[in-house]
Amino acid sequence: MIKYKKHLGQHFLKDQNILKKIVKSIKPSKKDYFLEIGPGDGALSSCLYDKVYELLLVEKDMQLIPMLKEKYKEENNIKIYNRDILKLEIDKITKKKLRIVGNLPYNISTEIIFKMLSHTKNLIDLHFMLQKEVVDRIVAKPCSKSYGRLSVMTQVYFKTKRLFNISPNVFIPKPKVYSSYLHLVPKKYPFDSKKHENQFNSIVKILFTARRKMIKTSLKSIIDESGLTGLNIDPKSRPESLNLDNFLDISRNV
Repeated sequence: MIKYKKHLGQHFLKDQNILKKIVKSIKPSKKDYFLEIGPGDGALSSCLYDKVYELLLVEKDMQLIPMLKEKYKEENNIKIYNRDILKLEIDKITKKKLRIVGNLPYNISTEIIFKMLSHTKNLIDLHFMLQKEVVDRIVAKPCSKSYGRLSVMTQVYFKTKRLFNISPNVFIPKPKVYSSYLHLVPKKYPFDSKKHENQFNSIVKILFTARRKMIKTSLKSIIDESGLTGLNIDPKSRPESLNLDNFLDISRNV
């Protein structure tokens, strides 16, 4: 019997209709190399492995590994890793371009998203189940309540799309919140250089750390009001009113 670990954010999906809906949205093919983050007891893995070329399972909970190995001992296209995805060097276990799926632990989902930002050149797409509130932030548009650093950082690297929401009732143990299924597709590298990318990351962090301040105040040591005006950006505006191009332009001109 599986003992669910709260500190690992474990909520295992059990509803077959939702699993079928997820697989339909993923559209797996026999050419695909997949990596699944946190397979748990293998509910989604069992729906995927016979539809793909290779499936890599990365599971942190060592107590689940023997069960997974026994379950898939006859399947030659499954490899199982008892690793923490946040510490895993993905390019060390495969050189193939990956499609990544996962029912992400709520307590580290944002960290996982940020980790994936540095792997976009190795990814085809990602399908993640996340807390609905986190997906609200990822797909949020400027001037909305949910728009913030996570929105900007994710959207500059990925095309983002919420596919559907998921009730707590389909999980064991039942979470206290709704989930959403999210599709991310890497964009073409949006920066002029690595320096531009680093400046972008720094400016987004600075601005949303003080999101209630006018941007001219937060950026006064980096760019003056005339510099902002020259970029067609109101110095009195606040971070949540800026779009991706505004952040890219500021970071390009400091």
